[in-house]
Amino acid sequence: MAQLVNLKAEKFSNTSKMTQLLSEKDIRNLNFKCIGLNDVGKAQFMRRIDSKYLVPAQWANEFLLRLQQHYYIVENRALLMPEYYSEYFDTNNLSMYLAHHNKRPKRYKVRVRHYLASGDTFLEVKIRTQSGETLKKRIEIQNNALNSQAVENFIKETVPYRLDELSKTLETIFNRITLVSFDFNERVTMDFNILLKNSSQTVNLSSICLIESKRDKYHSSSHLINLLKHSGFRQTGFSKYSIGCALIYKVKTNNFKPLIHQLNQYKNEHALVDASS
Repeated sequence: MAQLVNLKAEKFSNTSKMTQLLSEKDIRNLNFKCIGLNDVGKAQFMRRIDSKYLVPAQWANEFLLRLQQHYYIVENRALLMPEYYSEYFDTNNLSMYLAHHNKRPKRYKVRVRHYLASGDTFLEVKIRTQSGETLKKRIEIQNNALNSQAVENFIKETVPYRLDELSKTLETIFNRITLVSFDFNERVTMDFNILLKNSSQTVNLSSICLIESKRDKYHSSSHLINLLKHSGFRQTGFSKYSIGCALIYKVKTNNFKPLIHQLNQYKNEHALVDASS
């Protein structure tokens, strides 16, 4: 089974102790043109192409230097890399995780996402349909209250589980940079300082940067994708929830071993990941 070696439990409030390779000040020192959240809505796609890449975090500054001539950076409440905190829920036997691992045609994720910059909290359900399309539905949560009738109805209508069948399985925290191409045909997110944890263990992935491009299917040219390909990086599938469960719980991990080995290549002193059985 996947094991964590020399892993120290950390609280999310201690993220300032992490080795951060890129800071808010570093990004401010670049020459990006800023846009607000309201402008991001201009980058809406009837049909889109999604691509994910894992790169060593130390490459991020070099990429950003090259991208500032082609992309806006999104400013959120005066922050360029705001923090996101999420709580994921699953059944006692991790049936949603196993559906992802086993590549079931239809699968789900249930999470509460806290947008710390704005103070907003949403209960979100991501649905992967049999056609390969990803849908996201959400409702706003007030005072972190998950025991309301509205929440119960929302879960009943969106996933094949009852609310009382689900419990918190994983927490994630990360900082995110959002870029939008000058022609508004592409949105890019770059996630840094990633922590994955349950009640007893923490996986620190601050040595990686997760990059995701969402772009219009009919205008799919991307300066970012060209740069990543030219630098030798290949597209990959990566889910914070799935990888977190694979590394922390004693569950089936065979289909995620290539990703775990890739993480090993980017490992740092905070987390040493072992994919051995």
